[in-house]
Amino acid sequence: MAVYAVGDIQGCYKQLRKLLKKVKFNAKKDTLWCVGDLVNRGPDSLKTLRFLKSLGDACVCVLGNHDLHLLERAAGCPAYRRDTLEAVLAAPDCQELIDWLRVQPLVYRDQRLGWTMVHAGMHPKWSLKKTLERAHAVEKELCGKHWKRFCRQLHGAKFPVKQPRKSEKMARRLFTVAVLTRTRYCTSDGRFNWRVRSGASRSYREKAWYAHRHLRWCKQTHLLFGHWAAKGLVTDQPHVLGLDSGAVWGNTLTLARLKKHGRFKIVAEV
Repeated sequence: MAVYAVGDIQGCYKQLRKLLKKVKFNAKKDTLWCVGDLVNRGPDSLKTLRFLKSLGDACVCVLGNHDLHLLERAAGCPAYRRDTLEAVLAAPDCQELIDWLRVQPLVYRDQRLGWTMVHAGMHPKWSLKKTLERAHAVEKELCGKHWKRFCRQLHGAKFPVKQPRKSEKMARRLFTVAVLTRTRYCTSDGRFNWRVRSGASRSYREKAWYAHRHLRWCKQTHLLFGHWAAKGLVTDQPHVLGLDSGAVWGNTLTLARLKKHGRFKIVAEV
């Protein structure tokens, strides 16, 4: 049995199928981890969702910012200029796909393997336990009967740059969503820069979220992430593996095989 992990698919269905064919992926015995951003910007979001859903327990996904945007669209929010989600929203099985998507986690942990998967990044001051607790609070909103209201609050939200007070429940939910699905640069004490999407931060205090010296979670797990196409593959860090190689921007889609205790092998790119 093999555990494979794929970078941001973003509707690049044909590339995904070619990758899995290269490694002779067998859903009866293998597992595919998807780091989020399953949909949008690419040509085949509908086929991608249908295929991943059809894999059943052989597929493990976490939600990315584009997946959350699809949920926002399904909740009645307006489109963004470069959306490619209309085929999903018009599909006869749209509701089934949306219901499948909204029960996917924000963070997935496999204790046996020693790997944790998140779309974008982690807070430097959060333990793995705290991260899972914060993620679960948001997941409850997405799984609940008022999920559409929550998604409408997400749409176009101004995300806090640092952790809000306990009394600010919705602000804390927004902050958790941003940390897990949008993180790139932050300070060592957990002040986040949501503006920089490509290029480097100009602040000397801000580093890539995984590059700070003291990260509370890093001795508890190895972390798999995507989201940061401008960084490309991140394979040179002792505690993280970044797999967003920018398939939707005309680059490759990357597949890694995960092994225990942070070991991995890049096995295919298309």
